[in-house]
Amino acid sequence: MHFGAVKLGDTTWAHQVSNAILLQAPLLVLAAHPANILGNPMVDVVKSIPSVWDETVVLPVSQIGDLAAMARRKGDTWFLAINNGPVGRTIKVDLSFLGQGSFQSTLVRDQAEADDVRIEHQTVRAADSLYIKMRSGGGFVGRFNR
Repeated sequence: MHFGAVKLGDTTWAHQVSNAILLQAPLLVLAAHPANILGNPMVDVVKSIPSVWDETVVLPVSQIGDLAAMARRKGDTWFLAINNGPVGRTIKVDLSFLGQGSFQSTLVRDQAEADDVRIEHQTVRAADSLYIKMRSGGGFVGRFNR
């Protein structure tokens, strides 16, 4: 995961953070200066990513070689992580994995510049869907708390 503008390559900040959720590793390494992490608008989400998961659901919108989408749960908190491939796209993601009740969400969306994100907060339920626009090499992260 990298938070500097220079080394993002063909990815975005949202893509980099979604890697921390999508990829299973016994040690997560952040390749960034601590000041860049602490100054990033996603710092709250990054600090809340658990190191182990209770449940993982690969979402049907996933396409080998093009799009990876997973929902992962720790306790009562769900994370939605999506990494997009080389073609920008808008996808619809069904939130049925959430189960019963309402959830407060923090949604991290790509912006026009790779080193920028938009953070949104809203209440969602399992019957809802999200429309997610991602740029080439982009990503998305959602955190859902009861």
